[in-house]
Amino acid sequence: MYLEFFDLNAQPFQLTPDPEFLFLSRAHSRAKAYMEYTIQNRDSFVVITGEIGSGKTTLIQHLLGEIDEDVIVAKIHQTQLNELEFYQAVLVEFGFKPFNATKVELLDMLNTFLLEQYDQGRQVILIIDEAQNLSPRVLEEVRLMTGLETNKGKILNLILVGQPELRDTLNAPGMEQLNQRVRFRFHLKALTKKEIRQYIDRRLEIAGRPDQQIFPAETLSLIKRYTGGIPRLINSLCDTAMILAFVEEQQMVSVELMEEAIMELDWEPYSERLLKNTHYIPKELQNEIRDFPSLVVYRNGKRVEEHPLSKETMTLGRMPRNDIVIDETVISGHHAKITTVQGTSFIEDLDSTNGTYVNSERVTKRLLRHGDAVSLARVKFKYVSDYSVPEVSNNNQVIHISGDKATLTGKKDSKIKK
Repeated sequence: MYLEFFDLNAQPFQLTPDPEFLFLSRAHSRAKAYMEYTIQNRDSFVVITGEIGSGKTTLIQHLLGEIDEDVIVAKIHQTQLNELEFYQAVLVEFGFKPFNATKVELLDMLNTFLLEQYDQGRQVILIIDEAQNLSPRVLEEVRLMTGLETNKGKILNLILVGQPELRDTLNAPGMEQLNQRVRFRFHLKALTKKEIRQYIDRRLEIAGRPDQQIFPAETLSLIKRYTGGIPRLINSLCDTAMILAFVEEQQMVSVELMEEAIMELDWEPYSERLLKNTHYIPKELQNEIRDFPSLVVYRNGKRVEEHPLSKETMTLGRMPRNDIVIDETVISGHHAKITTVQGTSFIEDLDSTNGTYVNSERVTKRLLRHGDAVSLARVKFKYVSDYSVPEVSNNNQVIHISGDKATLTGKKDSKIKK
């Protein structure tokens, strides 16, 4: 519609997962490296999770485009199956028609096929997309499949890809045996504001605009606020904004046009939309809370990214299983956690080696207030919240909560302002 107007030769913000347009953010690059390592070394299996629209499917398609021809790949994306249907789906991907077979026959067919491929020097990879829908029974079958091996290596490599719920499922009681077989677990986080700039420029360049002068810097804050840094949502918003610019015959998308695009899509800020769909916040509070508190990360005195505290409990640390991963050697594997209830947050140190600090004071547990400087070793954060910590009435006195201390500050005025 607007390709000629903007001097483009391809649609820059299409919603279909085109691997040619893949933008390898730091998180996407790491996820890709984990999958490649697993494939190249025939090393058990890897779990990749991410929000809807975070680029998981595009990443998989890009990976498949780089795999050698002698590698056999099966991909399952319909995962609401029982155990029998699951094995049937796997074998169909490998070219069989196993619909009248018993489970024992299905297992024999699969084992025979995998051993034949191994003897012929071929590698077999099974990719399970939408893995958050797998039932515990099917996940147990997945665990058993990871045990298919010879003395020299695995005869089947697995890649599980799913939405964040998959992490909760794998962390549930009874999943320890499966977890022990996972070689890598990685969560694709949303793009930072800097990465959003790079993402948009990259797609415009591929589409034929190497100068990329369509979205000025002042539109980035709106894009970040209303998309949350989710690639699919960025595509939808930018495409709508470009249509409006085309209609208005403007070669650049102004802030005003971006605001019109947001109105056309009838979007609320991403954090508010997420809040309405999350299971971590009680429904009765959803209309009262308009946004999440957040931790803003600073490096060399500059603000580099922001982490909304969107779950009741969020952990911080070096290990990939944390909600906020900090890739620094001075950070403990599980360094600290933040609990947020009704907009009020507490930070608690998890026996870290180098300590957790609030306003330069080492703490074990501390109530956070807007503007508090939080430090995990040398990594600096700022706690940002629109909520005020309440003053709790105790008869005619007021208990003022500050840090992890509560002090009496005087008598309360008996008059109520109307």
